[in-house]
Amino acid sequence: MSTYLLEKILHTDSPSGNEKEIIDVIKANIYPSANIITDNLGNCIAYHGTKNDDYKVLIIAHCDEIGFQVVKIEDNGFIRFRPIGGVNPTYLPGSCITILNKNDKVTGCISYAPIHIQSKKKNFELDYNDLWIDIGTTTKEDTENYVDIGDYISLNNGLFHSADGNHLFAKGLDNKLGVYVLLEAFNTLIQKDIPLSLYISATVQEELGCRGCKAVINKIRPDLVIVIDAGICGNIPTQIESKFGVVELGKGPGINYNPTNNINLNKIIENIAVENSIPFQRTVGYQTNRGTENAEIQTLLDGIITTHICIPVRNMHMSHEICNIKDIHSSIQLIIKTIECISHIDNKEDVFIPW
Repeated sequence: MSTYLLEKILHTDSPSGNEKEIIDVIKANIYPSANIITDNLGNCIAYHGTKNDDYKVLIIAHCDEIGFQVVKIEDNGFIRFRPIGGVNPTYLPGSCITILNKNDKVTGCISYAPIHIQSKKKNFELDYNDLWIDIGTTTKEDTENYVDIGDYISLNNGLFHSADGNHLFAKGLDNKLGVYVLLEAFNTLIQKDIPLSLYISATVQEELGCRGCKAVINKIRPDLVIVIDAGICGNIPTQIESKFGVVELGKGPGINYNPTNNINLNKIIENIAVENSIPFQRTVGYQTNRGTENAEIQTLLDGIITTHICIPVRNMHMSHEICNIKDIHSSIQLIIKTIECISHIDNKEDVFIPW
């Protein structure tokens, strides 16, 4: 594992719709012999050793993160904003943010009335009308020197490790971890002699409804797709509804068993994990048939073989998300071993047909 590359990815700002910064880092760290293209939506696609008649395997990880957008500048210089993706405003007061202006990055803070002056009747389920961004200016004209309507905004609360060194705390682990796993696995695999057409894609705008992945599928027309994304952790001190599939930190990546994942492919991946002593978790995923890119991909074209490997993450869609370093390493190894196995299956066209 390259800690340097992981932290470089985690320090990027990539709110949905403005993923350029992370795409630039991805392009700069793909193995030199790979071919790289960017499509009309901004998805980054890389491939190696492909032929038109080869079996096409695509690995996807979305590179966008939750964020915000400037919608209004008040006369007193404060900034009103709206969410990009699913962000609960109750979690936000006091969070540091970065506004991605065309001229420079601008640092500020999401603000809210202090508890001392709040009504006793006020509940703590906030909405975005209760919040504003403060960048230290005092007039609309001052703010307009640094910020434009429509500017994208990213959380910016720093990165740190746990006292024991086993856990990482950072914004955007969903799904910058997946991007890192994607790169490490691909850069290892293309140095091997693998008899299939291997593609990867860092997709955009997943947090807005899995938009980018559909364009990638139409362009590549893959036979099989593996989606890498974050998975919701259940080992927290609050009750989670039983309908949600969860995973735990430190126990390996999750293999999702639900209608949007090919059961035969899942069995192969599970056997690979067992044979190679790679820790993994069986889960049913966040929802039965939506919410992830593989759910959108499965029914495209003539129907696509899909599965979803999830990296456990706590505090999903909050200012600091949490992961276990071991789960990252296990995810990389599981992807590498899976692609190596698939490449040597003779009857690929038939073996994944469910029944």
